[in-house]
Amino acid sequence: MRHRTPLLFASCLAIAAVLLLWFRMPVPTGTPTPRPDTPALAAPAVVPGPAPRTHTPPTLALETAPAPDVGAFVVRVVGAQGPLEGARVRAYLRVADDGSGTSPWRLAGDGATTEGGVLHLPAGPGNYLLSAHAPGHGPARLEATRPQGEAETAVELRLASGVSLRGRTVAEGREEPIPLATLTLRPYPGTPTAWATATALPEEAAETTSDALGRFAFSHLAPGRYELTAEAPGFSRRTLRLLQVPQAGDVVVGLWGASTLEGFVVDARGQPVTDAEVTASGASSPVRTTTGEGGGFALEVNAGTWVVAARRGQQMGRVSGPVSVAPGETLRGLRVTLGAASGMAGTVSTLDGVPVPDAVLVATPSGGEGELGRATSKEHGAWRLDVPPGEYDVTVHAAGMTGRLLEGLVVEAGGHTPVDVRLEPATATLEGLVVNAEGQPVEGAQVRAEPRSLSGITHTVLTDAQGAWRLEGLEAGPTSVGARREGSQRWASRMETLKAAQVTHVDFTLADSGSVWGQVTRASGGALTEPALIHAVPRGGSGAASTETDAQGRFQLELPAGVYQLVALPHSTPAIYFHLESDPSVSVPEGGTVRQDLVLKEDAVLSGVVLEPSGVPSPLAIVAALQGGDFPMTRTERADETGRFSMPPRPQGASPLELVAHNAGRVGRLSGAHESQAPLTLRLEPAATLRGRVVAGNGAPPDGFLLELREANGEELPWAGAWPTTRRFPGSTFAMPDAPAQALKVTVRTDDGRTGEVQVSLRPGATSDVEIPLTGGVASIAGRAVWSRNGGPAAGVAVFLDKAVGPRPDALTGPDGRFRLSDVRPGAHTVRLLPPEGRVETRTVKVAEAEATDVGDVTVSPRRATPGTLGAGFSEDRGHVAFAWLTPDGPAARAGVHVGDRLVAVDGQVVRDSTEAEVRTRGAPGTPVRLHVRRAGGEEEVLVTRAE
Repeated sequence: MRHRTPLLFASCLAIAAVLLLWFRMPVPTGTPTPRPDTPALAAPAVVPGPAPRTHTPPTLALETAPAPDVGAFVVRVVGAQGPLEGARVRAYLRVADDGSGTSPWRLAGDGATTEGGVLHLPAGPGNYLLSAHAPGHGPARLEATRPQGEAETAVELRLASGVSLRGRTVAEGREEPIPLATLTLRPYPGTPTAWATATALPEEAAETTSDALGRFAFSHLAPGRYELTAEAPGFSRRTLRLLQVPQAGDVVVGLWGASTLEGFVVDARGQPVTDAEVTASGASSPVRTTTGEGGGFALEVNAGTWVVAARRGQQMGRVSGPVSVAPGETLRGLRVTLGAASGMAGTVSTLDGVPVPDAVLVATPSGGEGELGRATSKEHGAWRLDVPPGEYDVTVHAAGMTGRLLEGLVVEAGGHTPVDVRLEPATATLEGLVVNAEGQPVEGAQVRAEPRSLSGITHTVLTDAQGAWRLEGLEAGPTSVGARREGSQRWASRMETLKAAQVTHVDFTLADSGSVWGQVTRASGGALTEPALIHAVPRGGSGAASTETDAQGRFQLELPAGVYQLVALPHSTPAIYFHLESDPSVSVPEGGTVRQDLVLKEDAVLSGVVLEPSGVPSPLAIVAALQGGDFPMTRTERADETGRFSMPPRPQGASPLELVAHNAGRVGRLSGAHESQAPLTLRLEPAATLRGRVVAGNGAPPDGFLLELREANGEELPWAGAWPTTRRFPGSTFAMPDAPAQALKVTVRTDDGRTGEVQVSLRPGATSDVEIPLTGGVASIAGRAVWSRNGGPAAGVAVFLDKAVGPRPDALTGPDGRFRLSDVRPGAHTVRLLPPEGRVETRTVKVAEAEATDVGDVTVSPRRATPGTLGAGFSEDRGHVAFAWLTPDGPAARAGVHVGDRLVAVDGQVVRDSTEAEVRTRGAPGTPVRLHVRRAGGEEEVLVTRAE
């Protein structure tokens, strides 16, 4: 069976071994999967371009226009007939997210092109989105960088002829037209991958309204991918992602009825409260109303998860936990009890205690979305934020400082939780050298720093004649640092942890560039029906380059010299994956060009719909696919607004999976799921209510604790990371109205370090009460990973505690192979070790209270070669076949073959291309094969025994 592998980006490079196993590509949490297009309907006449947007404020302009001496973009706008004079060009600058809630983009300048289609647009260093508009053409948009140290940055924008998009808005399931729906098209300015985000700039969006028959049309669009959003009174919003424009037929957008939240607001005595403001906060804009005479309220909302709160004067309250409502569903019986003012208060200061004024603090539901309150620190750093009792996450932004995220802050009734925030100044510095493969300096290379902070700001600089570079005023914390040659599409990158007022030195060695081009066809041999995505992943390196084919399926990628695996995938595929031993590898030569044609992968996927207990779709439900066996692994995806989901592809003949769907405590499971059964249906069961108290056998009762829900065997719940499974409670009691109805292990840890656990079995819709006795303090687990082939220390091994292999390891082994898992509760635990390109090793460990347990040496092994193969892949390099990669400790590697060796013949037969090499080196497991190999030192014959 062929191996297929996915790829993970920089956030998961530490566990590169998963590259060889199933699927590895993060998708932004909460991003809906696009619904397949519905059948086309009759086309309406194309109406004029959409009228200017009136309800969305325009993008704010920079407070001070860029001066000419800061440098400029030299923008050239070209159409099909040549340069375009009079084209309007806008430049938007990405600024720091200051927590104010305004867009992080600012209009930095605009103007019209003159003779030759050229415009000089003053612009300082930073990241920009450039757009060009001209009558009779579709707009052109480009993400561009103005690096520090460059006077002028040349950019060309090519405008194509405008195209149209037609469609209808209908009631889902009934095909009845919905008139007066507002439809908005937002473009994807970069490569439109499944994890890309459409631009939210109002000037770059197109908007129209459906007519009396639900028909709509857009004109003067640029060909490409768009996000289409439809909204209408009485209906839930619907979003179609990665919509290709133009379409062969009409787009039919089905809308579900709006959802409704109904309930009452009462005071502490249970009496109804009139004129109270009720707010529902979620991923979209808050929805507000006022209670009537009997304290009742009704809120029309989009389907999804909401936090419902109420306020009257100084009194406030909120519904316990988030509430989830399905499309067209009315959720009744909500109750908000108002109490005395509560919230959080404290100061914002530097690490040295200097007050930080004008810091912005924003509260959201713990682990969720939707703003619930905000505050700004005063002159002496003091701040106060009034919010109802509950659990919150708080982001803190301040100019010139590194932002912070405070998680799981608990607010009790009638009081203000003290929260003092200490911020580090943005005074970190990066510097280094960029050289080529011969060690010579590379002048004019771009070097960038992307902090994993709240600001979202990337800094870029050019190297000087000595290849040196320096970036100052950076935020502290984990930062991705990358370098690339001028004009290159791929960055060489690594992660560094920056510290305030300290200099971090990072050097890069960049190979010269070449290019790969080719044609993509379908497996049937036919032409593509729409453009596809090409991904190039370096063998033995990190980072991937992606591009889109043209309408005819042609592509070209400029890449640093090296060996790459190539794959062509549809845009909606949420992972990059390969048939490892049969998909093409290609050697990109320095300064040269190589051709590699590809076949579009359109493999079957696990897909289906998640339904609520009532049978209606479950919006934005979390779906986890659990892979068991020797390589336990969990992959999660979010369903769209209509409950539809799709998993990344797997190899043909792969074993069935267990699917688990979760939405606000409601859970559904399906065993033995396979692609051949799609589309699947997962029906959720009602959540349970879990109440209890933490009991101290000795010592004082706890005044606060952290509670975590796990599987009955102690493993992490499948939806962990996508929905909170850990919550903090004040005092010694707790209530969870959204607990999953299943067998669980409930663990607690108090603020003073004591722990406790209890097993429970919850039933759908039922309430269970438990007592959790406290025992001693937390423990730790340590050990060392060593290689099976030589007993040496295995560095970079990912360590997972009580959970399947995934993108979030709990620890990584150091250069000495050692690891340590701290803050471990007493009891039995499962530890899994995953080496790069290797197999999972599992150990069961039992730890005692407040003890450090060492598991000793754990032997880890590289990935095994597929039986009957050499454990090698091949590429074509200027008429020669070369070894592109080797399985560590595989048959070819043990026989002395090296990456880059040329394969001349197999068992005396000359090989002319990589396909012949693949076919002739395969055979019965354990059989010998003679390889004629050429390398720098001459030619030799190598005898290899195929893998068993």
